[in-house]
Amino acid sequence: MKPNFPWWTRIKGRVLFFGIAMSIFPLLFLGWASFNAARLNLEHNIQEVNHERALAFSEQIREFVDNMAASLTHVATTNTAFLMGSDPEKRLSVLNTVLREEPYLDEIRVANFQWKILDEVARREVIPPLQVPGRLSLSFDAKVPYSISPINFSSDGRPEFYLTVPVTDALTRQTVGYLQAKADLKAMITKLSNWRIGQRGYFFLVDERGRLIGHTDFSHVLHQDDVRQTPSVTAFLAGDSPSSEGNEYSNPQGIRVMGLFAPIGIPNWAVIIEQPIQEAYQPIYDFARKLLLIVFVAISAVTLISIFFGLRLTRPIEHLDAEVRQIIATGKLEHTLSPESQDEIGRLVLSFNQMLAMLAENHQKLEAEKELLHTVVGGIGAGMALLDREQRILWWNSIFAEWFGHGDLLGLSCADIIRGEGLDCMLLVSGQIISLNVNAEHRRIRQMYYNLSPSQPEDATYLLILEDVTQRAEMEARMIETDKMAAIGLLASGVAHEINNPLAVVSAHSEDLLDRLNDTEEPKPTPDDVKDVLHMVSEQILRCKTITNRLLHFARKGKPGTDLIDIGRSSEQTSTLLHYQAKQKGVQLASRIEPNLLVWGNENEWQQVILNLLNNALDACVSGGQVTVMAWRDHTKDTIILEVKDTGHGIPATLLKQVFDPFFTTKPPGQGTGLGLFVSYGIVQKMKGQMTLDSSEGKGTRVQIVLPTHDQKA
Repeated sequence: MKPNFPWWTRIKGRVLFFGIAMSIFPLLFLGWASFNAARLNLEHNIQEVNHERALAFSEQIREFVDNMAASLTHVATTNTAFLMGSDPEKRLSVLNTVLREEPYLDEIRVANFQWKILDEVARREVIPPLQVPGRLSLSFDAKVPYSISPINFSSDGRPEFYLTVPVTDALTRQTVGYLQAKADLKAMITKLSNWRIGQRGYFFLVDERGRLIGHTDFSHVLHQDDVRQTPSVTAFLAGDSPSSEGNEYSNPQGIRVMGLFAPIGIPNWAVIIEQPIQEAYQPIYDFARKLLLIVFVAISAVTLISIFFGLRLTRPIEHLDAEVRQIIATGKLEHTLSPESQDEIGRLVLSFNQMLAMLAENHQKLEAEKELLHTVVGGIGAGMALLDREQRILWWNSIFAEWFGHGDLLGLSCADIIRGEGLDCMLLVSGQIISLNVNAEHRRIRQMYYNLSPSQPEDATYLLILEDVTQRAEMEARMIETDKMAAIGLLASGVAHEINNPLAVVSAHSEDLLDRLNDTEEPKPTPDDVKDVLHMVSEQILRCKTITNRLLHFARKGKPGTDLIDIGRSSEQTSTLLHYQAKQKGVQLASRIEPNLLVWGNENEWQQVILNLLNNALDACVSGGQVTVMAWRDHTKDTIILEVKDTGHGIPATLLKQVFDPFFTTKPPGQGTGLGLFVSYGIVQKMKGQMTLDSSEGKGTRVQIVLPTHDQKA
């Protein structure tokens, strides 16, 4: 059976994903970290090399100028007499000799102390004899060994500068003249341009104003390219300190380069080196390609290894899953799984086989218990059903089906099946007794329900139990009726005496009226006398009627079921029937009852409760005793409390636990049935109340009944 869930939620998918991820991400991270470290190291090395080149170029230029100045100073020192003498041929000979020996000089001239030019020679042009002596256009500081003029550009765009050294007297060490030479900067740059900066790298030279005075490609100098906006030149002009870490920027041709500068000092020029980024970082790119290839090979190898071991790890688990699904599909718990390995998964398979054996054994036990439970539930004699939240039937036993039909009851409403007097299947009060027609017979059914705790909305919410209490109800009714008849028998003598008094009054007045009508000597009674006698007779007859009505009201068989009754009024009427009996015994019967004490119950049954309690209280009292009936509403607990207290002989503490047992009595033989408190206790329980009895031997007894209250709208 194939699993019906996505592959990425399976153990195989997660193991493979984890193995591949642990293969790729660490290697990628290590590769990235290695590449970054190598890149930073290569960048630093490239910048260091270019910085050293720039320093070397600036040192070469400074040495070139220093050597040229030293050569001129040596000539000026050793040939002072010839240079400053009056023989022009010797002076020109010295100048021509210097011009021949210094290949980087284009012109050379000598001037006296007043800067007047005495003679001059040039390499590329013929200078005629001086008609009017010229003057050097440069001021000279005697404190420095030589002076360099600002860069000038010739007519063809070549940069030029003049180097001037003093001519001193060997004896006096005084300056007697000046020797000045015009240097060929292009020749010097051409010599330095033989130094290679990669394949496409280059350097150039700028003066103190940022003008381009030298370049590897001298055409840029001839075209007078403006390089003052270049970041390296800008940093030099701003006086920033040179750094070995170059800047990346675009040159005037739009090519991204890495540039740095090195100042020369004297002269105040700077050497700038620029190398294209693509070329400078070419080793980094080569290293990256090699590193990617190595990482790819490593990832592929580790991934294949992870897949191999991942599949080998998950194959036993998949085999176990397949066999378990087969067991679930077939329900064969006696099946035994075969282990494929001796590792933890193999031990898991063995443990699963043990669990299967235990499940099979427990399954057999459950089947036996299910059969036993089915037998018990079917033979318990009560109808049982499980209901959902909407009180629809989910399950029922055989008794329930026997009472309400053998058809399919699943999903039917409980209220549609159970119809009778009372609340039917509303499940408002557990333990209520309803009247039903079961199989064409009138039955009394006790309806009980229990709230369950369903985990799902469709699970059973209620357990409904219907118990046939017809025989018990009839027996209780007969018992109550028997006890009631016994109580009526006890009341009969008192009622007879109560009726004798008004009958005696009627008889006396009737005989007196007849005697007066028959006596011929006495004056005849007037119509008013007759009216008075008839009025008296009518009152006494009404009194007799009231007494008999009370007795008849108590003795009549009440209707079954419950209703809203006023227990205060019913208790008052019942106690009135016992006034004569209390008077005969010399016992004071008092009552303090609040009005409108409404409860659910049967009035006829409640009268039986009060009559039993009062009879017991009167029997326990002797002449001079007192029986008190009290009833009131407890607003804090929303209950009604009724108490019957007497000052009789009480009940021994050893017998208090037996007072509610049937046929138990403390009265002498022949004076009690032992059913009074038993019947009363059952009636109070039916009314959802509580009945307690407290007694002290020799001091009296107190019986308290607590009932739930109901308002007038109930």
